[in-house]
Amino acid sequence: MVQALSFESTVPRRFVHRQSVSEVYLTDGIPVGEAGRFRLGAQWPRQHAFYRTCTDRYDTMLLGETVRQCAIYLGHMHYAVPLGHLFTMQTMRIEAHLDRLTIGSSAAEVVMNAQVTEHARRGGRLSAFSVDVDFLVDDTPAGHGMAVAGVLTPDDYARIRWSSDRAPTVGRIPQPLPVLQSAVCVPDDRAVVLGVHPSGDIGRWLLRVDPTHPVLFDHPSDHVPGVVVLEAARQSARLRLGWSCADVESLELRFRRFLELDEPTTVTTELRPGEDGCVDVEFSQWGEIKASGTIRLAVPLPTVEPAHAFVGLHRV
Repeated sequence: MVQALSFESTVPRRFVHRQSVSEVYLTDGIPVGEAGRFRLGAQWPRQHAFYRTCTDRYDTMLLGETVRQCAIYLGHMHYAVPLGHLFTMQTMRIEAHLDRLTIGSSAAEVVMNAQVTEHARRGGRLSAFSVDVDFLVDDTPAGHGMAVAGVLTPDDYARIRWSSDRAPTVGRIPQPLPVLQSAVCVPDDRAVVLGVHPSGDIGRWLLRVDPTHPVLFDHPSDHVPGVVVLEAARQSARLRLGWSCADVESLELRFRRFLELDEPTTVTTELRPGEDGCVDVEFSQWGEIKASGTIRLAVPLPTVEPAHAFVGLHRV
């Protein structure tokens, strides 16, 4: 008989690499059946300061953050990855059943069935792995997520992260003129992560980073965090399509190299011919593509935006 999941409290924040307890969503995790299979629990708040939509649905990006937390939690708790070791995201994929993400009268208690596949070990320890996650809300399939991650010791990270011609410091972070908040449907100006590109080209913007943002930078980082890249992909797709409040149906991003905070990042988009709502996106610095992928938005319905869409900016 499979042990029941607990939703009474979140897991310790250190096991999901979050500084703020309020940004921890996992509540439990247990092995089930054959090796590499797990069942996990999470609770999503009905209202969040950042992860929110103009509809009555949970934000698809919550699935991405929950997959990230699942990967890190399982690495520490079940694959002997010591605390202090670092996880680097290499691929992230999310697919949501938007009609199953309707916000109800209480916070969603989410059940996840996860499968971990080990990709590599070095010196007897896990160095790379993938995790596939199926989401269930009210016992109904609500989406799927997949992440591929690398695991590094602090020394390995320092050696890979800092080359001989770059000191381990971050210089002045570029702050381009932001795009309109209303054009990307975010709760406030600080959540705008795209700026105007000087070329004025259609489908091209500059990344705009606020390292003091309480969610996008839950803790200090020496590079652009993956959550910022995911959000920039969403905002760029909304801008390119002109669908300011469209929900994300799916996305897949591949992270090739670290995006430097203090170097200008160009975000370039292209529409997929014949595929409504589908946008290819690239993130480049000095002509080198460092992250890329595809995002699909749901075709928006001709409805009036509710007046309460962004009332209140705190969890309830």
